[in-house]
Amino acid sequence: MKSDYWCRKVVMAVILLLGMGSTGAGAETPGSWARRADLGVAFQDFKWAEYGDRGSKVLEETGNLFGVFCDIESRERQIGWRLGGNFFFGQVDYDGQTWTNIPVTTDVLYVGSKVFADAGPGIRLDSGLWFKAFLGLGAAFWLRDLDDTRTPDGDPVNGAREWWGYLYGRMGFGAEFPVTEDILIFAEAGLKLPIYARNEAEFFLSDSPSVGLEPDPELSGFGAAGCRWKQWGARITYDALRFDRSDTVSAGFYSLYQPRSESDVYAVEVFWSKGF
Repeated sequence: MKSDYWCRKVVMAVILLLGMGSTGAGAETPGSWARRADLGVAFQDFKWAEYGDRGSKVLEETGNLFGVFCDIESRERQIGWRLGGNFFFGQVDYDGQTWTNIPVTTDVLYVGSKVFADAGPGIRLDSGLWFKAFLGLGAAFWLRDLDDTRTPDGDPVNGAREWWGYLYGRMGFGAEFPVTEDILIFAEAGLKLPIYARNEAEFFLSDSPSVGLEPDPELSGFGAAGCRWKQWGARITYDALRFDRSDTVSAGFYSLYQPRSESDVYAVEVFWSKGF
């Protein structure tokens, strides 16, 4: 699974969106929609890091992930709502070490999904400036699959496979402003309120079955800023995850835990919108 393969897939998705947009009603203006659906593609700059008990970084993963997403929003009433979800995938580079502190590198496959549901009041001023507040729930699920590798001396090192799940609350504020009849700009920022996280991990060690680890989720943030032109839009987004160290769990002959972990994802997203 190479990055150039997925790049071609994303380019094909953009071409498909262009075809959809060319058949849309050009007279529609983004500020006039009471309900709207956005369908788009995302190019993500991904980073994952884990830290030892003394604060030193023990591994880092960096690379590009790709995704598709759909958001639906309604402003028909004073209390609006929004639903959204995405699917992401890709392969990134791993730079870390073995349990005996020997440096190793390998590849990591990520496949996952995120969903959310928000509700909250909105108010539009005479100038056209629109403010909103929102409160909701979100969840994320992903596979983190590390390839087998070797040490610099050629000794084999088993990979690992982790299935993650994370449930959190969401709250924040947003605004948008119509620059012209066809163009508006928008931004939002919010916090993820930790509820529960779990990592079902398989380290492929002899006499060690899969183990369930429960890292403590911490407060983290997200945000977006972009613009719309008729039925088209683009935005830059930021999404963070923070997990404190899990409790130690016995698995066969081993005592295992999830280290303190952090994820930062910056993305460029392009989408096509339809009012209904």
